[in-house]
Amino acid sequence: MKLEMITHGAPWSARRATMVILVLLAARAPVWAWGERAHEIINAAAVENLPEPLRAFFRARQAFLVEHAIDPDRLAKENAEERPHHYTEVEAYDSYPFNVFRKQFVEERLGPTAAQLQHGDSLWQIERFTLKLSEDLRRRRWDDAERDAVFTAHYAADLTQPLHAVMNYNGQLTNQTGIHSRFESDLVNALGNRWALAARPVVIETDLRARIFQEYLATYQCQNLVFAADRIALAGWNYSDPRYFADFEKLAGLLAKRRIEAGVCFVSSLWYTAWVRAGKPIMPSRSPGSRERLAIPALP
Repeated sequence: MKLEMITHGAPWSARRATMVILVLLAARAPVWAWGERAHEIINAAAVENLPEPLRAFFRARQAFLVEHAIDPDRLAKENAEERPHHYTEVEAYDSYPFNVFRKQFVEERLGPTAAQLQHGDSLWQIERFTLKLSEDLRRRRWDDAERDAVFTAHYAADLTQPLHAVMNYNGQLTNQTGIHSRFESDLVNALGNRWALAARPVVIETDLRARIFQEYLATYQCQNLVFAADRIALAGWNYSDPRYFADFEKLAGLLAKRRIEAGVCFVSSLWYTAWVRAGKPIMPSRSPGSRERLAIPALP
């Protein structure tokens, strides 16, 4: 297997990121039900998308960031309080293009209401962990920075997956049950090794909430394409027929790749923004030792 990634770094560094993923996959349990491999690809590619000197710091921790990429998903399986952090269903309380929510989130900078919390709070969590990461870097708390970089990346990557932005997250409302894993896991597992990712360069986000909302809107706009691809691919077949998935790959594969690329740019931009906000501290180059799975960070 070979996974080629064209990122901000040189070609040899992309191959290095690929080897990190493949070595870890060989020693890991089966794929969890964006899926396990997508998060690993995004984290590895986001490291290579960083400019120096931050890239060197994250490269030294690349194996850690990949190995722990889905720890937040594992925590969500064990702890109900973690689960809403992985999605946001704004359509449950506002209508596209979500101007009322934009005023609340971006302009008034308010937190979620109790009713909104029932439909996820990933947008707030992305801001929270980017700021936590920045504070970690400012105070030179390197172990905390590694953990908070994982959580920042995971929630940010989830926001680039269209089915993390809608109430019909698993096709349960349109007789397309199972579409979540078909798109974020099955499709990525089948095509990921063929992709040459071309993520946009990092951007310093001067207004985090505006950028987070922009990414949410871009993601939400893709959801109809996912459902349409599934319906068209299914016509004349059933989900167990290999001809369905062959058609689904053709119809939705490019969209999945572009959403992964959006995740790479988004994650690396948040990491870089956290470092800039911290005052661009000089970063250590040592590689961290292996640690146990990450625990849920305490609320501020």
